[in-house]
Amino acid sequence: MLPEYPFEPMFRAAASMNKDISFGDTDIITNRNSLRKLLDFSAGRARNSFRLNLHLVRDTLIIERCEKDAREILGGSRNSGWGRNFEKASVKFPIGLEDSLGHHRTLRYSLGALNCAVQFEVDASYDPDGQDAADSDTLTVPMEKLSIKSTQPHEVEKSSRGLQVETAYAEAHVMRQSTAAEIKSTTRNKSPGQYMPQLWFGRTPWLIVGHHNEGTFDSRKITGVAASFADWETTHQAPLQKLVTVLVELRHAVRKNGGRHSAAVYEQGSGTIRVFELTSFRQALPMDLRQKLWT
Repeated sequence: MLPEYPFEPMFRAAASMNKDISFGDTDIITNRNSLRKLLDFSAGRARNSFRLNLHLVRDTLIIERCEKDAREILGGSRNSGWGRNFEKASVKFPIGLEDSLGHHRTLRYSLGALNCAVQFEVDASYDPDGQDAADSDTLTVPMEKLSIKSTQPHEVEKSSRGLQVETAYAEAHVMRQSTAAEIKSTTRNKSPGQYMPQLWFGRTPWLIVGHHNEGTFDSRKITGVAASFADWETTHQAPLQKLVTVLVELRHAVRKNGGRHSAAVYEQGSGTIRVFELTSFRQALPMDLRQKLWT
């Protein structure tokens, strides 16, 4: 069953970790998957039809994935084959978090002139140096250079609807972004560049690829890709700038609809994204979060 408010857990977690957090100055809130679809459209290589749900909270555009099955939103496609099993066999959750289903996080960064909050799933934490998790993020400086040229823990946050979000237990450290890793599986050698849009939107510095023959894995390759982010960004300036334009136009279209719940629909081969006002009056978030986080 699809959740009524797909982004609610993210916002409750953010409010639990930072009592003063506000999204009032955020232009776009979305997830990595939606940005990849819109980038493919902007680059003229969108192969499949897709739909995205659109909401406005004040002047913040919230873009939701629209999938038939909630499992695709939470854990990826059911057709991910050997990759999902390879991931399960390769990683484990920290002590005290063994019952977790996954690790999702949200980063704030700029796309052109747009201030964005982007949610994504992290497959693993890989630290080749074995440094303590409380150390500062070693990727802070190089990450700050990336830009598209403009044209207390263990607290519980309660909502009126009964949803509770509990931060990690008191002894836990928040995983450093510099250790974030994406896990893939393949039967042939692929260049890390083929995975770069996913890695770049999630600012994920490590790529772990398992090679297999009909499910028998015989090797694993770990690649540090952070140093390639700036070059990839430079090479893909044109579609990235078009992506920014698409995001601006989507927000403008929802404004024209009076800020009401809308859908962006791309039909395969059409070359156009159309925005429709929906008859549903569903909001992106419950009222208490809208009042608390947009001040």
